[in-house]
Amino acid sequence: MLPILLGLVLAMLFGLMSFFVYGLEGLVNYPWIDAVFWGLIVTGAAITLINQAGQCLVCKFHKLITIKPFERYCNDLACAK
Repeated sequence: MLPILLGLVLAMLFGLMSFFVYGLEGLVNYPWIDAVFWGLIVTGAAITLINQAGQCLVCKFHKLITIKPFERYCNDLACAK
């Protein structure tokens, strides 16, 4: 959840700073500003999804081979039963 929140905050700050630098006309005329804005949001969501899948893989691996160090990384709520 934190990467999504961080992505949203960074996108908001980038949008505000680009508005202050380029103005409203610059926001409309430069398509790279829109791409960077949505890229920050998508990156935060993608990191969250990858992190969620990683926790699920650790849980599945832990159930196959019971090793103590994997217990702290396993989150049973991460995997849908």
